[in-house]
Amino acid sequence: MLPAMKLWLIRHGQTAGNVAGILRGATSAGDELSEQGHAQAQALAAQLAAADPRPQAVYASTYRRAQQTAEPLARALGLTVQVVPDVQEVDCGDWAGRPYRDLKTAPGDLRLPGGGLGFRGGESFEQIAARFVQALEELPTSQPAALVSHGGILRIGLAALLGRDIEQVWRSGELVLGNTEFVILNRSANGWTLGKH
Repeated sequence: MLPAMKLWLIRHGQTAGNVAGILRGATSAGDELSEQGHAQAQALAAQLAAADPRPQAVYASTYRRAQQTAEPLARALGLTVQVVPDVQEVDCGDWAGRPYRDLKTAPGDLRLPGGGLGFRGGESFEQIAARFVQALEELPTSQPAALVSHGGILRIGLAALLGRDIEQVWRSGELVLGNTEFVILNRSANGWTLGKH
């Protein structure tokens, strides 16, 4: 049985790629926060450092922008950022270079030959959800924790964790987080549920 846990799931701060509205996929691993993104990260750190309870561990994806977002929070809490594999942004494959708006205006392009949704040349939504859920289940603490990840995988991963239909959540525009926005999840013996801010 997994121990109880409170988890802040946070989208990273703003980057130039976010401002441009272009999907970049794995080539964006080294992208850094913009000046605005750094300011957002500082504000996030102040907010969560004042929370009760406060995070007792700070995790981030393998991508630079997630780690930069997590660093001010870790410093404010007297912690170090722990890098977690498999919570990095989706591999958008052939979609790299396309504008974000295509996700809404050309949703049919997300339909894979096998019938599910995903990115041709990259990952299926099923693969994305599986790696995200597995990574969270393996977090090595039952203490309150914060994890900085990415917009696309957070939408898909949250839907999976909450037992929602991923395709319905995606098409309805639910579970969209802006830069440094977060949701709180509570894990119990019965699984994951949304908590209150």
